[in-house]
Formats: sequence, structure tokens, C-alpha cells
Amino acid sequence: MRAQIEILAALQIIDREIREHAAVKQGLLGELQEKQRLIQERKQDIEALTAACAAKEKLRLEKDKLLHDESQKATDKRMRMNRIKNVKELQALQREIDQIRQANGEAEEELLNMMVEIDGLKGEIKSKQESLAAAQQEWKQKQEALQEQIAAIDEAVDKSSIRRQRIAQEIDANLMSRYELIFSRRGGSAVVEVSGGICQGCYMNIPPQLWNEIIRSEKLNLCPSCQRILHYKAPEGQENTA
Repeated sequence: MRAQIEILAALQIIDREIREHAAVKQGLLGELQEKQRLIQERKQDIEALTAACAAKEKLRLEKDKLLHDESQKATDKRMRMNRIKNVKELQALQREIDQIRQANGEAEEELLNMMVEIDGLKGEIKSKQESLAAAQQEWKQKQEALQEQIAAIDEAVDKSSIRRQRIAQEIDANLMSRYELIFSRRGGSAVVEVSGGICQGCYMNIPPQLWNEIIRSEKLNLCPSCQRILHYKAPEGQENTA
């Protein structure tokens, strides 16, 4: 059993490497996704501003046309004044012209405000587009570096997996199943050493009788507290004694 436990301990080192690689890769993939999400948000922001600018520009054109039409009406009415001799009709027509002028003055003020808003939106869009272009260029370089890291991790995992497969063939199937269950439940710590009668997984004292059994390594021994597989490594040059 000692030999089997020692093989398990060696296997655990590889499994921890694979687990660490997976965690690093997950972090890198998360960074990739987060950066892509932020860039997509910037694009959507620019699209929303562009749509708002286009809508205001359309409204400005409509109001500009309306102002032009109303101004033309005022001109036509002034031309009519030369042909009217009735004082009341002249006064009424003058009031209409004054109302049109007042309305046109308000429309012109509104148009000026809209033009200022549109210019502001165009400036904001341009600034955001330049910022996005810079971010995309920077992200392209960063993305290439991350992809290289991920590729290197995948290559390392492949090599570790080959080593793992070779070592796993030497382990009893039932023992392997138990190890994998403990490994997953105990955060990658299934096989732990016992030092000075203390489990190095949970740091609880091991009963003396169990301690003697662990030293003999004649059977599989689990920690009574954390249920990890216990492994004893005798000091160099010292034989195991009961």
C-alpha cells in the first residue's frame, strides 16, 4: 500500500499543476471576455449617440424647412400689403406678419440651440471614436499576448495529462476513485503527510494506534477529522518501525 500511496502523492502533484493551470486559464479567459464586453459597451454608446445625433439633425432639417416656409408666408403677406387699401385689412395682415415674425424668431432661437446640441454630440462622438480606436489597438496587442499565454497553458496541460495518464495506470481503480472524490471535495488536497502525529491537511492530532498503522503503511488510512488519505514519509536513512 505504501507504494500505491506514494504514486498517489506523485499523481496529486500533477493534478494540482493541472488545476492551477485551469485556474490561470479561467482568469485569462475572464479577462478576455471582460475587455471584449467593455469595448462592445463603448461601441453601443457610440451607436446610441450617433442615433441621437441623427434624430436631432432630422428634426433640425424639418424645423429649418418649416421656418423657411413661414418666412416665405411672411414675405407673401408683405407683398399683399401693397395691394390692400382697407385700413382694417392692413392692420389685420400686419398682426399676422408680426405673429409670424415672433414665431420665426422663437424657431430661429430653437434652431440655434439644436445646432449647438448637434455640434456637442458630434464632438462627443468623435472623442469616443478616437478613444475606442486607441483602446482597440491596445486591446489587439494585449489579446495576442493573452492568447499566447492560453496556448502555452494548454500545451502544459496536455503534457501534464499525458504524465498523469501514465501514472494513473499504476493505481488501483478503487483507490483512484476514492482519491479523485477526496481531491474534488477537499480543494485539491487528497493525500497529505502526517508529521509528528499531526495531519498536515487539517492539523488535527492522529490517535496513537492509527499513527502506528500509518507508519507501517499496510493499508489505506484516512484522517478521522478531514477524511484525507494519510501518507507517512520516513526521514532519510531511517527504517519504518511499528
